[in-house]
Amino acid sequence: MEDESEIRFLIREILNNEYIIYEAENGLQAIDLINNIIQDLIVSDVMMPRMDGLELCNKLKNTPAFCHIPFIILSARGSEEHHMEGYEAGADAYIAKPFHTTHLLIRIRKLLESRQKLHEHFNNDNNSNELPEATGLPEGDKEFLAKLVDLVNEHICEPELNATFLEKAFCMSKMQLYRKLKILTGMTPGEFIRNLRLKSAAHLLLTTSLNVTEIYYRTGFNNQSYFFREFKKRYKYAPNEYRDVQGIRE
Repeated sequence: MEDESEIRFLIREILNNEYIIYEAENGLQAIDLINNIIQDLIVSDVMMPRMDGLELCNKLKNTPAFCHIPFIILSARGSEEHHMEGYEAGADAYIAKPFHTTHLLIRIRKLLESRQKLHEHFNNDNNSNELPEATGLPEGDKEFLAKLVDLVNEHICEPELNATFLEKAFCMSKMQLYRKLKILTGMTPGEFIRNLRLKSAAHLLLTTSLNVTEIYYRTGFNNQSYFFREFKKRYKYAPNEYRDVQGIRE
């Protein structure tokens, strides 16, 4: 987000070989854009008309539906006081102008990599439903994900656990929850719930002597063929085969 077209052109030239770029001249335009298009990361100047970069950052970081989006502030004001002002607003990075192209690219890559690692954690074939310790996420996002994982684990045996249940629990609209989870985990709410159900089933197969029927009921599946199909798709084995191959862990 940048009110000077020449600077926006420069930033676009730096980034458009690797990323899809959307532009806004000020904070209000940016909010309209963010409401309509899922953003992976925001780069904003401080000095903008109508709503400046600090106000935009503060507003987004205090809105549950958007606080997960990494926010980089660019500013000609490079003093320590100005840096602290940016971080107080919730910025994930503050880069003083004039900046080195490499510096900006590295900061963007590192912020996006931390999200990718989180995606990989939730999409890997382990059977842990726990949130990884070091995620590089802001505290608000860690808290949101921790509460989300706890809530799903608490109600995992209930077939009624679905996206609507989560929307009500977090007082978020369908689109807000979808956007937030898609960026943080790479999954839709329905995929996220199914993923944790399957991880829980795999964990029970390896740590208990419960039969497969008991396990799929305990993890909220009410259709055995669906459970078998999704489990095999994820773990490459049918449930009983998975137990035989991995062995029950005492």
